[in-house]
Amino acid sequence: MPGPWALAGRLGRWFAYPFISQEPGFYPAAAVCLLAAGVFWQMNALNKTYSTRLSCPLVWRYDTARYVSLRPLPAAVPVVVTGQGWRLLRANLGVGLRPAELRPVPRPGTRYLSASTWQHSLGTALEGLQVDEWASDTLRLTFDRYATRRLPLALAAPDSGRAPAYAARFEPASLVFRGPASVVNRLPSPYPVALPAGTGPGAAQLAVQAPALVRPATGQVRVELRARPQ
Repeated sequence: MPGPWALAGRLGRWFAYPFISQEPGFYPAAAVCLLAAGVFWQMNALNKTYSTRLSCPLVWRYDTARYVSLRPLPAAVPVVVTGQGWRLLRANLGVGLRPAELRPVPRPGTRYLSASTWQHSLGTALEGLQVDEWASDTLRLTFDRYATRRLPLALAAPDSGRAPAYAARFEPASLVFRGPASVVNRLPSPYPVALPAGTGPGAAQLAVQAPALVRPATGQVRVELRARPQ
């Protein structure tokens, strides 16, 4: 009884026999036929209806000169949609998929965007597709008004808690800080600027560190350090 390898070889030769010793023009013609059959099958499949998960891009429209979001706004929302294969393919490739425009009212204390607001915008952007499942009922938001404060500068106290070893004269002597009102209004006055370890008397450039979302008017200030009398 022939072994499994011998049977496999016979089966392979049986399948390959019709393609052996054919005319030279046979193989290009066979390739064209196979390609045409594959294209036809693919086009037929894309004409059917399917369900899939999409990531719908979002564009946020609000007064960014007056308000700031305290948390990153989502750039996209996942949804489950049903539609024709061609439409779903284009959407997955990012072709013909418009971003949904969301227009929140950025009042301080706003914690979410109602489902009726953002789902209507997504439905408009996903025109031609049926939305079967939303990612959530609400989108979490936290807005605050921008605020500015001018604060005098001072050397930050050492970690030991003692007074700074140098008397400092800053240039400029004060800085304007801009950011969310809830953060800016809690900034200390005078505003502490850290002195790197090993810095001695004389002139130096110091970096101004600020909390997240708060921007000082400049990132560096010049300081003149003088040793305090013993």
